[in-house]
Formats: sequence, structure tokens, C-alpha cells
Amino acid sequence: MKGLKWMLAAAVSATMFSQTGGTLHAAGTAIVDFDRGSYLLNDGTAWKQDVDNGGYTQLDFDLTEIEGGYGITTSGTLVQLQGKGEPQVLKNKTGVVHISGDYYLDKSGGLRSLGGNGNPVYTDIAKFADSGNGLVVLTKSGILKAGGFSEKIEQFSTSSEVTTLDGYSDSYSSVDDVAVVLQSGKVLLYNRFNFDRDNLTKYIPVTITENAADAKFDDEGNLVVLMKDGTVGRTGSSVADRYKLTESFQNLKGITKLISVYSQGMYVKTQDGSVASYDVQLDELEKLTLPGVTDLSLKMDKTNLTVGDKVPVQITEFWTGGSTRKVPLKDADLTIEKPALLQKLSDGTLKALAVGVTKVTVKSGSLSKTLEVSISSDDIITTGALIGGSMYLPVQAVFQQLGASVQYNGGTQIFSIKLNSTPVQLQLGSDTAVVNGKKIKMSGKVQTVDGVTVFPAALLKSAFGAGLAWNSSIQSMTITFGKAEMQVQTKQTALIYKKKAQGNLANLIGKSYWINFFDTDYRFQKVTVVDVLPDYNGNFALAFKFPSGQILNTYETSGEAWIRILADKEEFFTADPYKTYKWSSAVWADIKEGYVSIGMTKQQVELSWGIPDSKSAAVGSGIRVETWQYDDFNYVTFTNGVVSFIYTS
Repeated sequence: MKGLKWMLAAAVSATMFSQTGGTLHAAGTAIVDFDRGSYLLNDGTAWKQDVDNGGYTQLDFDLTEIEGGYGITTSGTLVQLQGKGEPQVLKNKTGVVHISGDYYLDKSGGLRSLGGNGNPVYTDIAKFADSGNGLVVLTKSGILKAGGFSEKIEQFSTSSEVTTLDGYSDSYSSVDDVAVVLQSGKVLLYNRFNFDRDNLTKYIPVTITENAADAKFDDEGNLVVLMKDGTVGRTGSSVADRYKLTESFQNLKGITKLISVYSQGMYVKTQDGSVASYDVQLDELEKLTLPGVTDLSLKMDKTNLTVGDKVPVQITEFWTGGSTRKVPLKDADLTIEKPALLQKLSDGTLKALAVGVTKVTVKSGSLSKTLEVSISSDDIITTGALIGGSMYLPVQAVFQQLGASVQYNGGTQIFSIKLNSTPVQLQLGSDTAVVNGKKIKMSGKVQTVDGVTVFPAALLKSAFGAGLAWNSSIQSMTITFGKAEMQVQTKQTALIYKKKAQGNLANLIGKSYWINFFDTDYRFQKVTVVDVLPDYNGNFALAFKFPSGQILNTYETSGEAWIRILADKEEFFTADPYKTYKWSSAVWADIKEGYVSIGMTKQQVELSWGIPDSKSAAVGSGIRVETWQYDDFNYVTFTNGVVSFIYTS
């Protein structure tokens, strides 16, 4: 197995894996392998460091080995643990027995590249190691080979004579050193420049020790050797000491396997089967423990919501060693105390469903964080009733806005309500409520008003602790649960608001007018103002009623404008024009059609065409000639007040 460079790995080991806070693994499990921040447990599960999101995730692939960002399952299938996307089983890579660097070995002896086309690079291989710049292989027939060396480094009697092998590259394209550990305990070190001068194809091995169990090169090319007695030594870095075990580690004892080695430290397996990290400079051996969550954060953009709001949720795990992980809502262990009020959505938000207060709790291991969320409603209920000085609330509308389910049995006249986890029963005609099995006497009976079944508002206070604020001036009640609130009004509330908004315009109601040019479809017809309709933004529409009962609704404008319009005789008359001007039916017919004819008076022309744009007059010899000009160069001339000439364009 090859992990990260020791400077990084040692820092992680020394600071990250103290088992404090909410550790997320089952009791009794032990770490048996370590690679690139990933841990393999004795139950086959692995803990993978999440490079993108931080923290760790548990993978259940039933693995036997992890190496180079990959894992091998008990069935011999390769699993890609690191890399882009989620970990995945590589179904086309089966029968795997070992992996090292960029290569894997299958049980048939085929050595294949992880990124290749699937064809073996070598066949008949028993063991191999990838130095990063070249391969070291041992064939099943016992031949030792390596890139950079000639065809054959050594011929052993059988491949089983070799227990482990490793290579080191000091160049970019070849292996410079090969170490072999034999069953006998002998460690042989081969260098590609150390060959027999009389036989250039024969390499001269140097025996490092006769009593070894394992050996690996560190990142500087020094050979780290595990002795059979569980101690560990290392060759020197000088030319003179390169083939000698010149360094021993006092506190490195009871070791059974070298997992990965570096110049500054190593990962090893100890006699108790656990994995430990060793710091060379400090001469300290520290058992690896799984990382854990030390703290947890739960945040929402806001916690005072309105029904219908969708609010994002941010969940962060703080891991030992300073690592953090952003946990998507879909993956979080999040519970909502009252799910009827708040809903978890797949887009990572929580949606407010109903009025009330609920707690949102997220857990990670033994840690948990809770936020209190208050939800109010902008939807005002308008079917309350004021009965005998007490406010009554509509059963269906109020409890449904609180997120309750409501069912009605027409036979028993009982409303069966479930508010969160609390069952409630209300019966039409009864003043007793049953809340969670307990009978509660109410201040009045459940009854029907204008087709809506209502109950005394005081029940919400006595049974559920609601706050009730009554505004008698507008007949409105605000119901609160902590910071959450909803509003219920009576039918009179809208009328009260309307009356206040109408102001002095309410005096117009009941007054009659006769339409002039305000609406040419209804000229000279009588209408009566039956309503003043405020838009509550400062404008009003009027509702006129004809004697036939037909209603004419107008456009909206300001109250001041309506006073001017109604007083403008071009728009409306305040008296019946037929009675004011007793003209013939023929004249009235022309006026209504907008005709002007010779012989009409000024008053008749004004009623037919309206007030002119301009007037001019001349007087002479007792005769007055007056001309009125209208739009589009239309003219009417009067001689002594009677139409004598008409010009239309």
C-alpha cells in the first residue's frame, strides 16, 4: 500500500485521529489497513476521506485490501475509492489478488494496467511492485525482473521462496533498486549498476540481513526492514551505509507488517492487529483510530417563516483535526418535531406548510443540533364569528391552517381532528371538547354561523397554550404560538375596513345622477350610487345601479377626482334633463345620436356635441353671429342663438 507523502500523512495521524466527540463507527471494529486518508476495518467496511466536501463517508464494499485509491473485495472485484464521482465497483476488473500503483494482478497471473485496455502487460506473474517509474515482477517460475535491469535479475527455485519484493526509482523511467525478502528471512538488495563485470547479465545481490519478515523502500531510497522479532531498522543514506542497517527505532516494537514507509515515518501493523503511525523524529508510535465529528452546525437563512416559504439548510460537521464536511440535506440525519408544519424537499430546502412552532434536529453520531422554527400565515381567515361578545373560530379553516387533519362524521356530527400528535374531538351542539382523551369544558357550544361551523377561540388557549389577541375595533383575533401567528376575522371586519377607507365618499351612497358624457352608452339614464369600492391604495371605483337593477361598475380613480367628475355637468346631471329641458322627442332623439341640425339652440348643441374647443362672435345691425369650433375642424354657426350653418370635415 502507498499512502500520501509522510509530511502530510504524519500531520494527519498526529492531529486528526483522536477519538473524541461523535465518532461514527460501530463498537468492536478495528482498523486493519490505511491508504490515502482511507481506512479499512476488520468488518470489510472502509472510511473514505471526502476531498470535495470534507469529513469522511462510510463505504460498505466488503473489502480485504485498500491500495492506491482502490480496494479489493472478498470476491476479487476491484473498487475505485478515490477519483471523480462516487466510489464505484469496476465490474470488468475481477479476480484481483493484489494492487500496487497503477497496476493490479489477477489470480491467473495476469498483470494489468488500471488505465489500460484490459490486456495483460505481463503474464504468469506471482508477485509485483510498482515503484512509480517502473515495475518489479516475480514470475510463477521464480524469475525476478524490473524495468531498467536486463532481461533477468535473478532466478529463484520457486516463486514461493520470495515473500515480498519492492522497488525504488531515482530516475524517471526505470527501477534503480530492488529488494527481495526470502522465506528464510534473508533480504537481498539489487542495484541495476551492481553487476558482474565478467557477466553483464548477472547482478550481484547484497545481503542486508538474514532475519527479516518484510522490507520496503522509503521515499528517499533507504530500505526499511522489519525483523522477525518485531523490531524495525533502516539502511543509511550515504554510499557507504546504503547496504547496511545503520538505524534502529527504539519505540518501534511488536510490529508484524510494514504498510507504507517514508523518510519521516511509517504506517505499520502491530501484534494486536491494529494499524499505527510512527514518527521518526519523535520516536513515537501512535495507534490509528477512526476520525470522528467533534462539533456540528445547523443553520437556516431564517427561522421565522411564512406558510409557503422554502428555506435552504446548511449542515456542517467539524471533524477531528480541523476538517469540515458540508452535509447535503438529503444525506443528513434530520428530524422535524412536527412534520405537519415543515417538509424536507429534495432540493435541499425546508418548506413551511402550516402555522406553529417546531424543532428541527440534525444528528451525527452522538452529537446533535436543534433549531426552533416559527411559521406564520399571511392567509387571513375571514369566517370567524362574534357571538355574545366572544370570538368563535371556524373549525375546518383554523385547524387546517395549523396543519391538522380534520374529518367530519355527519351521523354523529363529530369533528375528528389530529393536531400534530394530539387527537381532538368537537361535536356540533356540544360545549365539551375532548383533547387527547381529556374532556375540556368550553365557554360556548360548537355551532353553525352562516353555513360555517365555529368553536370558542378560548379552547386554543386552554388546550394548546395559544396566545389570543382581540382587536374589537376591527373584530379581528390574532392567534400566536410563540413567534408564529395567524389571524381570524369576522365578516364584519371587511366592512369595517371598507367603511374606514371610504371616508366622506360614503356620503355618496344613495345619491342619484343622470349620465351625460361619462358613458355615452347610457346617456341621460338615471343611476344611483350603491357602493364605493376602495382598492386600499387611495383609489376608488363607484358602483351605480340603474332602475332596472343593472349595476354599472366604473374605473378606479382618487376620491377627489370622483367629487369633480360627479359635479361636472358634461359627465353627470344632478337632475333629470328630460324634466329640466322640455324639448320634443325628435330633438332628444337627435341629441342622443349626436346630431346637430339647423334651428337647434345653443343648449341643444351643447348637449349633442358637448362644450366647444373655442368660440367667436360678431354683432352688427342688431344681429349676433357666433361660431363654435370642435375637434377635427367641425363648426357650428348661430344667428341670434339659433343654428344657421353647420360645417363638418
